[in-house]
This record gives sequence, structure tokens and C-alpha cells, in this order.
Amino acid sequence: MLWLFLACGGGDPSPKPGTVAPGSEPEDVPAVSETEWGEGTSPEAEPPATRVLKRMTVAQVRDSMEQITGGIPWGSDARSHWDEYSATLGVADYQLIVKSDASPTVMFQKFLDDAAGATCQAWVAAESGSFFAIESPDSTEREDIRAQVANLRWRIQGRDRASTDAVLDDYEAVFTKVHQRTASTEAAWATVCVALFTHPDFFMY
Repeated sequence: MLWLFLACGGGDPSPKPGTVAPGSEPEDVPAVSETEWGEGTSPEAEPPATRVLKRMTVAQVRDSMEQITGGIPWGSDARSHWDEYSATLGVADYQLIVKSDASPTVMFQKFLDDAAGATCQAWVAAESGSFFAIESPDSTEREDIRAQVANLRWRIQGRDRASTDAVLDDYEAVFTKVHQRTASTEAAWATVCVALFTHPDFFMY
């Protein structure tokens, strides 16, 4: 009968090393307060969601460009081309289109490029002189070019004028290349202006 007694668990009642007897607490295990629960990071936890960038509406782009340039419209004072081509750009009319297309499509980029080209040429040549922040608009000194680029980037894209971002080198290079080919500071600055308006830093937020 000894074999039957052992098979039924009638042997040594002490727990094996590394196990905990039923109804008892493990030794040398620090207590965890209620405030400490959940502080660890689960390997299955999802990363925090990031905000998806949105494109300006056609009306926002139109109003922003006119405000930045001191009221220079794309088209005429009577009718902006932005309004004229609104249907092509996917602006809702609530008859055929009930939801505006706010994606950075090729069509939007094409019209933005046209608008920036006409607006920048008029802005650079405007008698108000609001385009330039440097003392001599015809200057080709690197310090003046850099200062003007930084000021335009602040006005058009809202970036800090004290920024040292590498993109400033790209805008400076655009000015230099166009000036070398045309010998015109107006053409060079108009090209830089277009580059700033057609960059996502202007129309995406």
C-alpha cells in the first residue's frame, strides 16, 4: 500500500525549492503599491499617434498670399484666379461637389506655381518696396542675400529669421544661379519667392 500512498501525494508535504505552497506568500518579494501598477511599458503598446499634416484650402492660400504681399492678387482686383479656377481645384459648390478636396494634388501644385509666379513678379517690382528687407535691393553680397532669404522665409513660411536650417543654403543657391544666368536681381528674387510659396512649408500645416 506504500506505493498507493505515495502516488496520492502522501509523501513529504514541504514544497520543492522554487515553488510556493498554496495559501502562503513568496519570500523576499517586495510589495507593490497601488500607485506603481501599470507604470511599466507593455511590449504591445502602440506608439503615440502623430498629427497628419493638412493642406490649406484654396481660400486660405489666396488670402495668405495677398496678405503676405501687401494685397497683390492673382488675377485682378475684381476677380481672383483662385476663385475662377475653384471648381477645377475641387472646391465644394454644394451642388455637384459637396466636399472640398484638400489634398496636395498635381493640379493644385500647378495652379500654386502659376499664382506664385505672377504674384512674386508683381511683388518684387511693386513701388511700395515691401518685398525687400535689405538696404540695397540690387546687392549681391552674400550677407545681404542671406538676410533677405531669411526675412522672406519668415514672412512666407513663418520660420524664425535666426534659423540656420540647411534649406537656407538651397534658397541662396537658387538666387545665385538665376542671377548668374540673367544678370537680374529682380528675376533672381522672384524665383526665390516662387520657391518659398510652392514649398510645403507654406501650404501645409
